[in-house]
Amino acid sequence: MTQTAATILLYLVALFLTVATLWPLSHLTQTIFPKTSPHFVWVLIVVVLPFVMLFYFGLAFLIDDTIREGADHLTAREEELSFTEGLVAAVSYVGLSGWLWLRWRNPTAPSMKILGPAIIATVIILIIVGVIWGADYDQILALH
Repeated sequence: MTQTAATILLYLVALFLTVATLWPLSHLTQTIFPKTSPHFVWVLIVVVLPFVMLFYFGLAFLIDDTIREGADHLTAREEELSFTEGLVAAVSYVGLSGWLWLRWRNPTAPSMKILGPAIIATVIILIIVGVIWGADYDQILALH
């Protein structure tokens, strides 16, 4: 397995775990507070989503850095995110925010049965393309 394939797999697992964590939470907020106000979905998007992403994607970034360095223990390559990691985090946050907002607006609508999976599929495709493109971009930056 190549470095890029391992990176893509790690980021997709982090995305899957993030969705698997947020799905019950969004269902819970819909059940307890149905359409009362958007405050609860905003708390979910602004507070809970970044925390869950920080946990799962942060672990994926650490594991990816450890694999790239060939270290025996978890290690971070840099003090800040690389271009690829920032791109993956931004795309995931925006896509999952839209997904949560649509789930809150009308979770039983026929359009949600199409748009929800379409949003997640788009995030998956953008993560794959971003990792492949970002790997080339990081190599170009390393040469200069």
